[in-house]
Amino acid sequence: MKRLRYLTALALSIVFTISVFIPGAYAQGDTAFPQEKAIEKIKSMFDTSGYDRFDINYNEDKSRKTWSLSWSKSREPYGSLYATVDADTGYILNLNMYEGYDVAQKPSLIPKFSEDDARKIAEEYARKHQPEEFAQTAYRENRAPEYRPLKVIAYQQDYNFNFVRILNGIPVEGDGFNINVDANSGRVRSYNFNWSYDKMPAADKIISMQEAEKIFKENAGLKLVYQRYFDYGTKKDDVKLVYTIDGPYRVLIDAVTGKFLNDAGYDYPYFDYGGAGEAQKSRSAELTPQELKEVESTKNCITKDAAVKVVQKYLTIPEGYEQNYANLYEDYDNPDQKVWNINWNKKAQNPGEYGSINARVNAVTSELLSFNIWDESRYNTNFNQKYDRAAAQKIAEDFLKKLQPEKFGSVKLEEPKGEINYPEKIRDQYFNYTRQVNGIPYLANGFSVTVDSATGQVVGYNMSWQDKDFPGAEGVLSKDEAEARFLKDIGLELSYARVYRPQEEESKFYLVYKLKPSNTYTFDAFDFVPLDYSGKPIQKQPETAFTDIGGHWAEKDIQLLVDLGIIQSGDDKFRPDENISQGDFIKLLMAATGYSSPAIDEVALKSGIKAGKDSEDDIQKYIDAAIKMGIVKQGEVDAQKPLTREKMAAFMVRSLGFEKVASISGIYTIPAKDASAIAPAYKGHAAIAMGLKLIQGIDGKFDPQGSVTRAQAAVVLVRMLKLEK
Repeated sequence: MKRLRYLTALALSIVFTISVFIPGAYAQGDTAFPQEKAIEKIKSMFDTSGYDRFDINYNEDKSRKTWSLSWSKSREPYGSLYATVDADTGYILNLNMYEGYDVAQKPSLIPKFSEDDARKIAEEYARKHQPEEFAQTAYRENRAPEYRPLKVIAYQQDYNFNFVRILNGIPVEGDGFNINVDANSGRVRSYNFNWSYDKMPAADKIISMQEAEKIFKENAGLKLVYQRYFDYGTKKDDVKLVYTIDGPYRVLIDAVTGKFLNDAGYDYPYFDYGGAGEAQKSRSAELTPQELKEVESTKNCITKDAAVKVVQKYLTIPEGYEQNYANLYEDYDNPDQKVWNINWNKKAQNPGEYGSINARVNAVTSELLSFNIWDESRYNTNFNQKYDRAAAQKIAEDFLKKLQPEKFGSVKLEEPKGEINYPEKIRDQYFNYTRQVNGIPYLANGFSVTVDSATGQVVGYNMSWQDKDFPGAEGVLSKDEAEARFLKDIGLELSYARVYRPQEEESKFYLVYKLKPSNTYTFDAFDFVPLDYSGKPIQKQPETAFTDIGGHWAEKDIQLLVDLGIIQSGDDKFRPDENISQGDFIKLLMAATGYSSPAIDEVALKSGIKAGKDSEDDIQKYIDAAIKMGIVKQGEVDAQKPLTREKMAAFMVRSLGFEKVASISGIYTIPAKDASAIAPAYKGHAAIAMGLKLIQGIDGKFDPQGSVTRAQAAVVLVRMLKLEK
């Protein structure tokens, strides 16, 4: 053993020597905390003898000098340890540990460490390494409004804790500790420490919150727009009127001067241009109705040569370019639209002369949808700007008037609000025009044009345009009403934030008012309900606090299901000793195991996973989903009838994936006096449920037809979740 340790130490010392003395490996500069100390510091915390690879690098920039240390295993179960140490202070800036894949490790669905326990571990860890700095932080919980997620997550494998630096009672964004703790082992998996030593703006003379809100409304505020929501799975298209914010994370108001900070220079909305969809379908001897429809739609398409002529009408294909490929496909974003995609490549004689032209043409209407010209030689010559932004804008608009005169009359140039500082010299000028419907922007439609400011050539163009049914704007909230709701529900907060401003060519800390964190910044324009990325309403989660479980024998398990989000209810009664219906148990089982479906998501969004009674239609959606998942058989469940113990066993065993084994007859011994009373179809399920200790006997009996109380159902679900997988 001693010899092995000696050889391991010798091997590591050789690695260290190679890393240190390779000429030019890194310019160390002057460091107060040398690499040997950095290595010793990490080795004092972790046993690194099991790693057979080691690497160390030195990094230096304007703000910091660091040592990057990396240990890893080249053989199973692999594993790695990575650390960054400040080369001047010796502070550990970050740690990441991966212990490798352990085939014997079988985590349960319920974490062994509670969130409170894990948080104490994280606090102790940070306090040990940076006691002075940690004393200046505060734990930051998820401060976003509590909205119901689309899917209930019944368990997690780790916890993440953020402790933010507080200065003058104000948070310093980006400064503090971020610590990840494994929920099953209680070990710290990652540790990140960041601290800025810049001089911060004084906080004694700042504008009030009321003044900041006024500046927000004048310079950013909410914008009434038509928003397109397209479901790529179902191909369902929907357009909604919403209030939203352009670039919510860029809403920064200088709390000292009151200026609205535009920190990006260019702020253009995203246009949904579509992409490569399915290729043209091939014919077969006998065509299905769907295939016939596809063939008929393709008959209406122009030929490739005709599409090429459309491109050549607006573009000159230079000499030396040859057509590389062309394909006709169904537009992924617009299933009813066929598109020709054509590409030309430049015959490059020398490196740095590569070029390509890509264009898209609507194969039915013959409209030019997009093109992009890329020529590396443009960047190999001295840049001489001949067209400023105003001149480039005229070129872009003249091009659009020629190409799409009617549609151009329905668009508006999008320019960022607030202080705009365009660079004096810029090679490519970008312009985005958003479609206006009923005087309201429709963000999914419009034009994007790129102009070479040296030659005046249009080198990029995109159009997105669909015919849609747009809802009328009658009855929408006024902008003032919407902003009042927004500032009340979400609002602004005061923070120190590092901001990069192009005109200053550096980043520095500002004391700013910024938007509070939120799960969404998009709201229905009529009732101001928050909307998710797919346009579905995000409902506020009910606060679940039962008054009738205190002191109950199943209190701990019921509360655990509440903490995990499996049981949620605005009711104050759980009714633990009442019998649970078959439908309610299926609902809880589906939530506990993470199964979902669009139908279930709709129910969850509308009513939550609650302890109260659901409508029969809502319960049936859970049952239908369970049938599809193989947890329930057709006609097996009577939603309103009490759940029996043998059916509970069957539903749980199937959800664990054991149905095939449980269905084998004649091989199971059931340790219960009344085993013969169990229905033949459920004998295997009962045996497995008892063997896994999910269901325990009552006075030596299984009691197959006995009813299950709500408390018993909760306890059994917790046992199932605690099983090692």
